[in-house]
Amino acid sequence: MQPTTAQVPHEPWYKYGVAFLFLEMVIAIAVSAYSLYMTFHGLGGFPGKH
Repeated sequence: MQPTTAQVPHEPWYKYGVAFLFLEMVIAIAVSAYSLYMTFHGLGGFPGKH
């Protein structure tokens, strides 16, 4: 049984949707990294408890 590699036609906005999802992933990773940085350097905490 041969796997099919036929190209599926996409809507015109498909590439913009994929680019937007990658942008969202980059933002989520950056926010997570910043949160971990703040946590490990003692800069976090509940608001008002500083």
